[in-house]
Amino acid sequence: DGIWRRSAMHLPLRGKTLGIVGLGRIGRSVAQRAAAFGMRVVTCEKFPDAQFVAGSKIEVMDLDQLLTMADYVTLHTPLGPETRELINVRTLALMKPGSVLINTARGGLVNEDDLLAALRSGHLAGAGLDVLQAEPPPVDHPLLQLPNVVVTPHIASFDTQGVEDMSVGAARNIVDILQGRWPTGGALVNPEVKATWRG
Repeated sequence: DGIWRRSAMHLPLRGKTLGIVGLGRIGRSVAQRAAAFGMRVVTCEKFPDAQFVAGSKIEVMDLDQLLTMADYVTLHTPLGPETRELINVRTLALMKPGSVLINTARGGLVNEDDLLAALRSGHLAGAGLDVLQAEPPPVDHPLLQLPNVVVTPHIASFDTQGVEDMSVGAARNIVDILQGRWPTGGALVNPEVKATWRG
């Protein structure tokens, strides 16, 4: 309408705490970007890369402690029996009032009814969701109706370079395995199998 509105104040990133749940390849990339914005980074990760953690000055802690400390919580963990609905009424209650939840990993990590209640009550300031339990969601999905929620259609990694990197990385891993080498790209979700692998 030709009006340049500047009345809304934005939440800053600098000086805030980012809690990264899952410090794998993607979580580490997020940590580097957060540091560039002057954020303090804490993480919950069962098998952290000790060298990366030490070099990045990241604090490793359990999930409950992370949730109570973080201004922003971002999920980067695989979906499995241990992580299904990891974010639920109990864990949401632990999050700081006014904090923000970001999920670009898997929709099943979050109980959407519990998230909806936390957003409607004002306990959470907002949510950024690239994934949902049902994709595409029904047009009347209640999370799509909230002004404090940004939803994207599962496209967080969908850029020209990202698609090429995933394709080339997968091909390199296949070639490495076929040639008797353990893949070094860091994209393996279960590196514990290396102990029993025979090249």
